[in-house]
Amino acid sequence: MLRRYLVVLALWAPLAQAADWSGRVTAIEAMTVSRAVLFSLSGELKGASRCNEYGMYAIDLSAPGGEALFDLLMHAYIHDLEVEAESLNTCAVYWKAEGLKRLRLRKTP
Repeated sequence: MLRRYLVVLALWAPLAQAADWSGRVTAIEAMTVSRAVLFSLSGELKGASRCNEYGMYAIDLSAPGGEALFDLLMHAYIHDLEVEAESLNTCAVYWKAEGLKRLRLRKTP
């Protein structure tokens, strides 16, 4: 029984892992159908969810912390700074982009 559990866990882990992305902000997009702001970064998007057809992350401005994430994103965009993004590994149907969990500003020398 334990062996079967470990096999299922090993197969599930890559599917449940959140995508990681880092780089400079290359695009920002807003839509009228939701309070979401989509963005992309210059680096390679790793481990994207299958529903992420746009290759972008989404910030839900109505979610807790959404405004703070957006402010940090805009600061990084205006000052051409690098950020690290972590996905919630969830997508909304009309976004076709992954929800953003965390955004970290990177200080580069």
